[in-house]
Amino acid sequence: MLTFEKVLEVFGDYLSEDKACEVLTTSRGHLVVDWESCKNNWVTSRLCLTPEKLRDVLRSSYEEYQGYQLTDGYKRDLTDQEEQDIERMGGELAAQCENS
Repeated sequence: MLTFEKVLEVFGDYLSEDKACEVLTTSRGHLVVDWESCKNNWVTSRLCLTPEKLRDVLRSSYEEYQGYQLTDGYKRDLTDQEEQDIERMGGELAAQCENS
């Protein structure tokens, strides 16, 4: 059974590395906030009412972060192979959430 705790455990290393992404626990669910890197303003926030939604949002954030890192801040476009590799890595993390 997928739980919030399992998703946070699987994506823990990513969340420790990416200082622009933060998961907050609220009375309504888990809130994923993407902060700007240069200012103390948030860019987006997504409320995740289920572990599945949290997994999907964190996968998307993880893949975005990997693309950002790989291209040195989007100074160039990702190649097709890089996009496929990033999507595969995101899928592998998401699959780990299902394993107990």
